[in-house]
Amino acid sequence: MSGEEAYVKLAKILVDFSGEVGGLPSLREFFELLEWSSEDIYSTSLTFEATLRGGTVYSGIEGSRVPELSDAIFSDVTDILAGLSGEEGGEPMSLSDLADFLLPFINYEAENLLDISGGDVSGLSVAAPDRIAAPPKVGDVLAIPADGAWYAAIVLARNRFGVAFGIFREKFQSITSVDPRSSAVCPFPVYSDDMQVVNGSWQVVGHDEELLSVFPVEPEIYHSANPAWLNHEFGEFGAAETAAGNIRLIDDREARAVGITNDSYRQSYPSDFLQRSLGGLAIR
Repeated sequence: MSGEEAYVKLAKILVDFSGEVGGLPSLREFFELLEWSSEDIYSTSLTFEATLRGGTVYSGIEGSRVPELSDAIFSDVTDILAGLSGEEGGEPMSLSDLADFLLPFINYEAENLLDISGGDVSGLSVAAPDRIAAPPKVGDVLAIPADGAWYAAIVLARNRFGVAFGIFREKFQSITSVDPRSSAVCPFPVYSDDMQVVNGSWQVVGHDEELLSVFPVEPEIYHSANPAWLNHEFGEFGAAETAAGNIRLIDDREARAVGITNDSYRQSYPSDFLQRSLGGLAIR
């Protein structure tokens, strides 16, 4: 893919972003979109730091609408990053070349970004955190970046369903402030994987097994009342199942609360998608 073609495609991404959320993306949201789309190409989520005229490091405005975007936009950005390798199956564009490629694009397309003007950005650096983190243990407290802030989660279990996480509702403004001990919790654990911990996107910020007691001892998955399973009866409203295979029928109230009734419930989330979904899950 030529640089000119990639510019055209990235410009369309900005337009698509605006169409989906009803407003221009901030530069911070554009970086966040690139970060979340880069892992399949660079084996880790890239980080971006812009320097403004006068030497100030860009921090951006609070809040993020990136979790509201469709999966198609993330897929399109991943395809653009892959196309910049120059040949199918080739090595990704180097980080320094990527920074040099994006800097003029950002300034040229500033009118399609919410919080900068043309020429505002004088420098751009791109980094790739090393994949050196060990898989998290039960009781580890994690800091997860989302919505321009940080959420806390705790590892509840590892079993045949995957890795169970307990999610805390509070949003923290910095990773150093993540402390969920006084936070309300989401009552339904979520199953995912630990890839975002291993690649450094989510960070272990503590270990507190006492917090495990505010979540179910055996995290469950849920089944709708009419699953495509033979020889299973899941009642009028659905059922919950533990990793040990114990099944209990649920009532209408629990089915509504967990999202069975409106088909919003997922038995598991890829960790990158879970990160994008935290804002919605935290208020469930």
